[in-house]
Amino acid sequence: MVRRMSLGGAMLVALLTTACSDEPRRAPTFPVTGKIAYANKSLEHAMIVFHAIGESDPNVPRPHAKVEADGTFKLTTYDGGDGAPKGKYKVTIEQWLATPKSEAPPSNRLPPKFARVESSNITAEVAAAPNTLQTIELK
Repeated sequence: MVRRMSLGGAMLVALLTTACSDEPRRAPTFPVTGKIAYANKSLEHAMIVFHAIGESDPNVPRPHAKVEADGTFKLTTYDGGDGAPKGKYKVTIEQWLATPKSEAPPSNRLPPKFARVESSNITAEVAAAPNTLQTIELK
């Protein structure tokens, strides 16, 4: 009888700990790779962010990636390179770089419209499978 109560008590503690956890639930993610091109310029070190369409919670993680020298990227939502949850997204991109031999702070080298969800005309859809997106051509 004592053993049954101890097991029941342990199960209750585990249930309450799980229910009260501050850690958000992780949506399943799927690998996402792609490439960005812009007027024959390298977008190395640019940051690309996927914003779920219709999602209003500012605490929901946003899939993101740093663009490599060849323009490719691999999205991360929770852990390095894990991809993104299935869904439709608006995409923003910024490339903050410092001017060599200058005291000036870094500046975004891309047109500001690409940095705002409201004005970015870039969209993407992530399927529940590995995804290789079409090249995103910034215009």
